[in-house]
Amino acid sequence: MSDDGLELAEADLLTDEQVEIYLAANPDFFCTRDDLLGQLKIPHKRGDTISLVERQVALLRERNESLRERLNDLLSIARDNDRLFERTKRLVLAVMEAETLDEITDAVEDSLSHDFAIDYVSQVLIADSPISSRLPCHSKEVVGSKIGMDEFLESNHAMGGKLRDRELKFLFPENYKMVHSAAVVPLYFNGALGLLAVGSRKEDDFRVGSGTLFLSFIAEVVARALDPLMPARTDETTDQS
Repeated sequence: MSDDGLELAEADLLTDEQVEIYLAANPDFFCTRDDLLGQLKIPHKRGDTISLVERQVALLRERNESLRERLNDLLSIARDNDRLFERTKRLVLAVMEAETLDEITDAVEDSLSHDFAIDYVSQVLIADSPISSRLPCHSKEVVGSKIGMDEFLESNHAMGGKLRDRELKFLFPENYKMVHSAAVVPLYFNGALGLLAVGSRKEDDFRVGSGTLFLSFIAEVVARALDPLMPARTDETTDQS
């Protein structure tokens, strides 16, 4: 058998896996074999055959499009974060500049309703006696025994999802039938001060375990501003384990 015949016979014995392993270990194999590279044909998803070079170019274009989409997504997220930061900054500054309880609650409601386009906003302050002409204020005993809000007051984090009817009636007495998802976070600083709740007409705006990080931050800011303006509370109201 001639040398050419022997080489052909040996080539016929190579498996696809062996060729793949060799090319993977020698990625520069085609660098000095331009003619061979141009002769290689591979199937295309349209059913045609194209050269390896054309296929590589097509793959690079697909990857470029994918990277461009990812970059656009990141830019969109960055723009959303910028807008969120500006809105949050305005809310925090408004709360810091407020001098009364009503001014604080007005600033929070105005910002959440207009800047953040939240459908319904509810703020409930805990006190032994009414402290604001516009807010529903209850002692902790009334909230706990008649309304059943202890799980919100005792929680140290926001809770989101679909609330029970009695909870919706308590938080959104005028619009509870329109609220299909809500998030509630306790206002807590040196004791329980109340609740901050937001509601939406959509069922998936506030889901369980998500979408409440921002609300928790706002509640911390508001609670620190409210605390020095709240009337003295009884030990039972302020004592939290």
